[in-house]
Amino acid sequence: MDTRVYLHLTESIRTARDAATLAAARHLIGACSMHPIERDTLERLLIGCEAALRAGDAEMPRATATRAD
Repeated sequence: MDTRVYLHLTESIRTARDAATLAAARHLIGACSMHPIERDTLERLLIGCEAALRAGDAEMPRATATRAD
């Protein structure tokens, strides 16, 4: 899978504010060909975000990049 597409999907899932956005991301995940580990990682992220939205916690934590230098 193209890295840009993977990162776009990850960011779309993390910043989703409603179930419709997550449903669209789920559709994209199903339509893309990818390694099973990539699919599993995105599915777990999606499930976690769906659970957080159901619980009323719409503010998802954003991943932060850390620098080694």
